[in-house]
Order: sequence, then structure tokens, then C-alpha cells
Amino acid sequence: MAKRSNESSIEDYFIIGDLHSAALVSKKGSIDWLCLPHFDSPSVFAKLLDPNGGSFSVDIESYTVTAYYIQDTAIVETVLQNDSSEISLKDFMVPQPKYPCKEHYLVRKIQSIKGNANLIFYFSASPDYALKQPVITYDRKSNIIDVELVEKATLRLYLPQNSLVLLQNGIAKIEIPINEGEISEIRLEYLRTDASYEETSFDSGLEDHTQRFWEKWLSQGNFFPFCEDVLKRSAITLKLLQFYPTGGIVASPTTSLPEEIGGIRNWDYRYVWIRDATFSLYALHVLGFNEEAENFFAFLQNIAEQSNESAAKVSLMYTINGNAVPLESVVGHFQGYKNSKPVRIGNNATEQLQNDVYGILIDAHYFADKRDIKNMEIEKDLILNLVKQIEKNWKHKDRGIWEVRTGDYHFTYSKVIAWVGVNRALRMSKRLNLTDKEVAWLTGLEMEITDWIWNHCYDVEKGILKQHTDTDIQDSSNFLFVLMQFLDKNSPRTPTIIEKTKQQLVYKDVFVYRYLNEDKTKRGEGAFLLSTFWYISALAIIGETKKATELLLTFLRFINEQGLLSEEMDPDTRGYLGNYPQAFSHLGLIMAAYYIYRYAKEANYK
Repeated sequence: MAKRSNESSIEDYFIIGDLHSAALVSKKGSIDWLCLPHFDSPSVFAKLLDPNGGSFSVDIESYTVTAYYIQDTAIVETVLQNDSSEISLKDFMVPQPKYPCKEHYLVRKIQSIKGNANLIFYFSASPDYALKQPVITYDRKSNIIDVELVEKATLRLYLPQNSLVLLQNGIAKIEIPINEGEISEIRLEYLRTDASYEETSFDSGLEDHTQRFWEKWLSQGNFFPFCEDVLKRSAITLKLLQFYPTGGIVASPTTSLPEEIGGIRNWDYRYVWIRDATFSLYALHVLGFNEEAENFFAFLQNIAEQSNESAAKVSLMYTINGNAVPLESVVGHFQGYKNSKPVRIGNNATEQLQNDVYGILIDAHYFADKRDIKNMEIEKDLILNLVKQIEKNWKHKDRGIWEVRTGDYHFTYSKVIAWVGVNRALRMSKRLNLTDKEVAWLTGLEMEITDWIWNHCYDVEKGILKQHTDTDIQDSSNFLFVLMQFLDKNSPRTPTIIEKTKQQLVYKDVFVYRYLNEDKTKRGEGAFLLSTFWYISALAIIGETKKATELLLTFLRFINEQGLLSEEMDPDTRGYLGNYPQAFSHLGLIMAAYYIYRYAKEANYK
């Protein structure tokens, strides 16, 4: 059975989701990535990573195609037009803000706006990363297709009664006649075969229910007027990336989208990174989504309390259920996105020594308490035990914020976040009822870390903060240190550090590389989008709000039409790189907009 390729680039995709998992839908109407029932479950569609990975596509050969989000929702509408017809295809997953959640629905709603047509779909589910030969059955009487999945589950496709189905080589060709004005609906359901179900009832049709959910949820937000639309899309994206049962926010719903086309830096990002903690809380809070912030903080609290009770080290990442991330395995039969191998499942970085996690957890507790994100009691013992972990580990080398796999170093970033943890504990001294002896201990530790950083990581003659003690390469996390208040916005050396970092890492005004090679040439990866937002935020904080605003508005012109961000971008081609959409890129965008708004309220934004 012939089947069109319709290959798409990363930036061509939309995200839809149900608060438990997410799918990527291309501008050509092909669903090319979906893991069920959860973000980190095995894939059922993975054409994004291999032509034979499975997809749910539509034949667009005779149509011109336009695709966009329906405003203020996570519903994608694809319009197919030719001389005789115009067809609307709406794709969405039905939000399920509940736990446990036994049902998962993906809907493709078809309407002929003009003319009669026969629309053809190709349904090729490939369970378990296409490792399992799909067992597919078709019941002609009920017009239902079943695909057996792993772990006692079934994927069930409900088709309109007038559908014509041809099964061949594990692919279902589905032809649906549509008359002008008619509406048809394809419903894909994930079902557990070892569980009993009650039919879920909705007050209205699935589309109306989904649209009202998103519009109602978004209406509680507060958005800065000079970039309101892109902030709304970022908010929806973060909501889509939060696993409702636990509150954990995955870095991305995808794995192994490359940082360099044809390269090997292809990682599984379907996990929760601890170092995203404060920024996640901050971004959700400043936009007014306090319930999501509280749920994420509850996830972090659970991690901190488990570590405190068991004296176990805190990992840099966790699964969506708060468990250990599995070690990497390679899906060897997948060719990878644009031949970028390997395709990885799991993440070996979970075993790395990352000394920043303790400071980040303290900072998250400090922020949550300061902003009343959750009515809670901050446990003195928990905070002080985290500080003791900082005291024990801060002098050790680690792998740093970028989780390098080339060895351990004394990274400036790790030392600064150690300082952040102690500093925030001191700020909470009254709240924690610390004794004079405990305050003196914390004060001494804070001063010791501060002195070490300036004595070992700062080059006085060059006026730069080095990435680590064994190099004179700078790191884009230098911009972050302004946001974390290690670099005082009023200190005369702060603008110099920012300028020196900019000179080495900023390209074409708004694109920022994480760091350079030791010979100070660009590494084989794209510009790191979060670093761009750190740079813009730092400028706003030190008083260069006009420049920060100009840079942000310039950068917004390079975002795709969907308003979604990947991890990196090729500054020359504007092509997206890395896993997509990327939570911390959207967090960074929200924070940059917030800092501009906060430090330049007198500006006349349009």
C-alpha cells in the first residue's frame, strides 16, 4: 500500500495533550509522535524518529494545506482546500484533570466547509517503539479498529459508519466520504484490557468540552500586554507538559531530537529536572497559575522529604512519578530524526554528580514561602539537612548545569547555586527560628563559598567569570547569576561580566551559545534558547530595559507560527534543534517578559 512520506521538520509540529501525555501533529495533518498512556510510556506513533515508527496521517496530495491553533486552546485546525472542496480537520486530545485516569482520547474531527470529498487517512500504529509487530483487527460491523499494545492495553479507533477500510501490512487505509456541511469524528482511545470501564460522559461534544476547558483555564492568567499572545501559548504548553497526577513538569514530551543534525547528542527529555524548579514556580506564579505552581511544588517537596528521611542523595532528574530515571538503552532500528543517531530511551545523566540540586530545592522552598504558593510549614530540619549536603559537596567537582560527559570540573555554576542555597536559608532564618549559632554557621559558609568563587572562578584582569577553574571559556549561565542575585545588579563589575560574556557567546544580537569549544570556536550545536532569555533578563535587571525589550521583540520574530519553542535553534537557518517543545525555553520566555515588565513599567508598551 503506497503511503506518502510528508516528512516534516521539528518546527512544523503542534503539540496537543490530555495532561497525562502529548502528541505532535504536523502542519500536514500527520500525527507523528504519541506515547500512551503517559509521557514516558512506549510510543505508538514515532514517525518523528523513523519512517517506520508509526503515524496517523491524512492524504494531502490534491490539497493546499493551512494549519493553526484555535485561539486560546490546544486544538489544531488543519484546512485542506482545492478547486472543488474545503475541509476542516480538527485534532485534539481530551483534557483529563483527574487521577486515576483510565481513558485517553485523541479526536480527529472532520467537516466539509465546501463541496463533497473523500478524505483518506493512513493509520499505522507501531507499539513499543516499533519493536512489536502490531496485532491489528478490524470489525466491519462496528467500524472499529483494534491494535494490541504492551502491558495489557489496546488502542481502539472508532470510525464513522460510512468509512471504507483496507488493511494491508499492518496499515489501515481509511476512506471517509464527506458531504458539504457534514461532520464526522474519528476517536482514538487507549484502553486497559485488565480494567473495568464506565462510559465517560461529557456535558457537550468532545470538541466543545475541550475548547471550554482551555478557554476557562487560560482566563485565570495574567499576561503582559506587549507579548500577550506568545505568553498565552507558552502557558498552554507548560500546562500540556505537566503530568496531572503528580504535578511533575517534563522537560519535553520527546526523546532524541538532535542538538546537531546527524550528531550524537540526542537525549531522552521525558523526565522532570530538579534544576528547573524555581523557574517553573516563578513562571507559573507570575502568570497567575497558582494551582499548577502548587502541584509542582508538591512534587518537589516529596522529593526533598524522601531524601531527608532516607538520607539518599537527590538526583538531578526524576520520572513523572518521582522515581529513578531508567538508564539509557538504544533503539537501534530507528534511524533517528534526519539520520541523527542514536535514538535513546532513558537518560544516563541521572547517575551524574550534580551539586546544584540541594541549592535549587532550598531556593524553591524559599520562593514558595515568599510568594505563598502553598500554605505549608517549612521544616527547619529539612532545610538545614539540605544545607549540610551543600556543605559536604560544594567543594567537589561535578558535571555542571550542562551535564557534560567529558569529566568532572569545578564549575562556577555549581558553586553559585551552592551559594544560593545557603543564602536562601539565611533569608528564611526568622521563618525557620534559627538559633544564633545556626545563623553564624550559615553566614560563615556563605562567605566561604563567595570568597572561593571570586578567588578561583573570576579573572580580575579580563573581568570575566570562567565556566570552571581550568579554563578561560565563559558560560551563558553567567547571565543567570544576575537573576539568582549572586551578581549584584548594582555592582560595577556585573555589567562588565555581562558584556564580556556577550562578546564571546552572543551571535547575531539575540542568539546565545551555551559555551564555546576550548579553542573558542562554536560547538556543533545550535544557539541555546534559554540562554537568550537569561541574557535578555539580565539586561532588564541591570537597567537596560529598552535594549532588553528590543531584543525580545526581535527574537519573537524567529518563533514558529505555532508559538512553540525547541531547546535550540540554528541562528543561520532558523531551524529548530533539540527536543520539542521545550519547557525551559518557554519558562525562560515568560521570565524575560516578566523582568522587562517589572523593571520598565514606565515604558509605553503597545
